[in-house]
Amino acid sequence: MPAPHRPPARPARLASRLLALVVALLVLVPVAATAVPIEDFSGYEPQTNCSPDAKPGATKLSVWLQATYPGSGSLGISRSCKDGGVSEHKEGRAFDWAVSVYSPRDRAYVAAFLARLFATDAEGNADALARRMGIMYLIWNDQIYSSYYGFRARPYQACKVLSTCGDTLRHRNHVHISLSRAGGNGLTSWYTGATDVPAVPTAPTVPVTPPTTPVTPTTPAPPTVPAVPLVPRTKAGVLDLRKRPFVTVAVPVNGTTRRTPFKLRRGIAYKVTAAGVYGYGTAAQVADASCRWSPTSRRWMPAPTRAGRKAHGALDLLVNGRAVAAGCHSSHVYTRTVKLKRTGALALRVANRPAGASGSLTVLVSRRTTNVSSGLPQAPGLAAAPTATAARAGAGLQTETVSVPAASGTVWTAGAVQQGVTYRVTTSGTAGLGGGVQTDGRCVASAGAWSSRVSLDRTHPDQAHGGLYVDGVPFAGTAADGGALCATRTHVATWTATRTAQVELALWDPLTRADDTGAVVVTVQRLDPVATPTAAPAATPAATAPWTQRSDSVTVSTGQPTGTDSAMRVKAGQTVTLTARGSYASGAVQADAACVATGAGWAPYDPQVLGGQEPLELWVDGQRVEWHPLTGTTPCAADHAYSTAFTAAKNGPLRLAVLDVDHGDNTGTLAVTLSR
Repeated sequence: MPAPHRPPARPARLASRLLALVVALLVLVPVAATAVPIEDFSGYEPQTNCSPDAKPGATKLSVWLQATYPGSGSLGISRSCKDGGVSEHKEGRAFDWAVSVYSPRDRAYVAAFLARLFATDAEGNADALARRMGIMYLIWNDQIYSSYYGFRARPYQACKVLSTCGDTLRHRNHVHISLSRAGGNGLTSWYTGATDVPAVPTAPTVPVTPPTTPVTPTTPAPPTVPAVPLVPRTKAGVLDLRKRPFVTVAVPVNGTTRRTPFKLRRGIAYKVTAAGVYGYGTAAQVADASCRWSPTSRRWMPAPTRAGRKAHGALDLLVNGRAVAAGCHSSHVYTRTVKLKRTGALALRVANRPAGASGSLTVLVSRRTTNVSSGLPQAPGLAAAPTATAARAGAGLQTETVSVPAASGTVWTAGAVQQGVTYRVTTSGTAGLGGGVQTDGRCVASAGAWSSRVSLDRTHPDQAHGGLYVDGVPFAGTAADGGALCATRTHVATWTATRTAQVELALWDPLTRADDTGAVVVTVQRLDPVATPTAAPAATPAATAPWTQRSDSVTVSTGQPTGTDSAMRVKAGQTVTLTARGSYASGAVQADAACVATGAGWAPYDPQVLGGQEPLELWVDGQRVEWHPLTGTTPCAADHAYSTAFTAAKNGPLRLAVLDVDHGDNTGTLAVTLSR
């Protein structure tokens, strides 16, 4: 990456303040007074040699970030010395934290992390955590925060024209964190617990060679946690909780032992708090420090089955060889009091097999009465399951297909279903929910395995995320081919509408839609029959013109549910020849007296329509009739002209009406002639 601007030695105003502070301390503080327990602002220490192996401090910081902000990841620590430019990656003391500017969750993660880094502590030390971590500078989303500029946000531009930079160069898909050599080696107070640091910060060294990162950094697989202690035990100091309320340790879950980078004094009672949830296999195989989730009983249980213990281990967090707790807690937070007989470090290990292990647990060590809630890992805010919102009106739905993109919220059908009416809902296709998770609306695939129930939140494995919701209700379809539920990507269900409204459809992604792709296709088809047109009222024959006229012309209004009555009157048993001409529109569908326009051309009926009826046909006096083209041999006339012979079942006029689920969206008329 191109260099940030080279800073001045120190702003004059800051230098004068430091001088005044030094004078005040010389007057007020005895020479032998204990030093203020915080490091100076790091000077610029560029990479000068090639030693790319990950250093203990960088490794611990990477593990802590991923444990504290679940779902974030790593783009690695080490870089090849063959890569161009100066980069602390080549000394193993720079970490690329994988977060995305396009993810609301990740943006919140970074904002929370920066707020913690640059907060002033109880003793008035500015940027306290950043200094204790030994952070030299970090870059995120076109801005750089350097210790030698007091961690003020400054513009960062890796290309002459910003718009030509990709997300990697602009640091929009990761946060680059460079540590000082002391921080990289895990020797600053955040890593060791030591407090022997200078009382008054001195002016930091300014960069001689600007910091850079490789122009095209590679993206290695997430690093595995080493089996050796992250910070050498021989350099660990005795934990001093007078200077901080608690310390945090990230514990790997692959069965390796993590020894604390500090010692506990013998005879002193400490509180050990363990928090977090981790995976040890499939999406449903999750555990916390004391319990594991049972997919069969759908509850947290304190011990695996015998087969589970053999395959995965006891799954408990062991503190110096003893389980941290005996029961289960819904918060996934457990505490235990520890009092050592001899001063020494704590040995922390999750009794788990390495295969399938993912994530880490967070352990906090404090006094017995200390509230450590501020240090517990914060799970991302989860979106609630889709619910039905205010009803939207629409024309009556007979059959409709819509696409439901995973990246959007709710979509609605154009047509409206009718309360109490039964419909068939069919889903097909797949959508991506980010992180390699896929859904077809009924089943969800995680790590390539399709399941009818998958939780994307390890703390609540009983949830069924990723499914389709129909008017706020989970879609509960079966395999369309009658086979195994999740062996197919097409599912079908019968559903009864609870309101007269457009259908509200949504896929449930509880995390973020920013990384969602694709769509599930949903078809809604009416199963219940549509109310059929009625006959005209009967009348008593008379020697008047309507009963004797030889012919009649009727203009049929297709938007009128009750239809149009003829002026001609016929007697029961008389046969009348009817001729119908013209076409009309029912919403987006074209129709005539006998046929409808489909995607494959004009047809006697729409194959998507269920229920055994042929909507949009012209009925005569409450009866369905067979219309025949006046010309041609195909069922559908190109000129939309048809005829039929109809024998009256009663005395009176003939009613002409269109069979339709909703006449309100019909436009146009049909011209009908009647002759005896």
